[in-house]
Amino acid sequence: MAEVFISYAREDKARADQVARALQALGLDCFWDTEIPPGQTWADYIEGKLGACKAVVVLWSANSIGSQWVREEARMGRESGKLIPAMLDGSPAPFGFGEVQAADLSAWNGDYAQPSWTRFSNAVYRAARGADAPAPKPQRAAMFAQPTPTFSGADAQSTQTLSPLGYISRCFRMYFDGGGRARRSEFGWFMLFSIGVMLVTMLLDVGLFGTDPYTNSANSIVITALTWLALLAPSVAVSSRRAHDVGWSGWLAALVVIPYLGLLVVLLLVFIPGQPGANQHGPNPKGE
Repeated sequence: MAEVFISYAREDKARADQVARALQALGLDCFWDTEIPPGQTWADYIEGKLGACKAVVVLWSANSIGSQWVREEARMGRESGKLIPAMLDGSPAPFGFGEVQAADLSAWNGDYAQPSWTRFSNAVYRAARGADAPAPKPQRAAMFAQPTPTFSGADAQSTQTLSPLGYISRCFRMYFDGGGRARRSEFGWFMLFSIGVMLVTMLLDVGLFGTDPYTNSANSIVITALTWLALLAPSVAVSSRRAHDVGWSGWLAALVVIPYLGLLVVLLLVFIPGQPGANQHGPNPKGE
């Protein structure tokens, strides 16, 4: 049976994977997949896992503090004396759980030697094994060099250094997918490609439909308009992934379609580096 039960909100699954795999690197057996097998109920499956474990790690966040299931699992862990809470984003524990000191992992970037992680992992290891955790390895966890199975196959390719055509192709494969993270190269090459395509379609409109002698603009922009619509979804999607890489909300991607303001957002996303290590949106696309 698992030594450590990890309770979290589904929205924080990437961070839960990060914590679980780092604890596994210490040799601990962790349970954090709360999918109930067919034919079983929460009471006879999750409760059984909670009862058999030696430590109940609860990951508090803005998402989990409102989760009925996370609070119930935390209650069971507290009543059995196994509760070890941690804060993912600085959100305080809900009412009734504040008396148990929570570790602060909001700034943890995946480094095994980081003091906040060392204190937390020692507490979990002592609860599970009755001794301090082994000395941390000098390098970061291998999980940050390779994507975890939690992420889709398309997103797993984000840790590879692709050619410009490879990045553009990936954006089209993830046409409507704004989840995960995108590195600056992927975002920049697709934006450059989109601008180039739009310039070509403008020239086609002029060549096919002529120009208005008074405004010097094309008589029709039907090709340009259709091309803009075709590029809209992948442009917003890759902008969302790039915003996630910086640590921003993906909703900011909608700003790229606003004239002038959109250009400013594009420039910011091109030049601002991504967050090191994994964040709540997924692993570092650079594999660091």
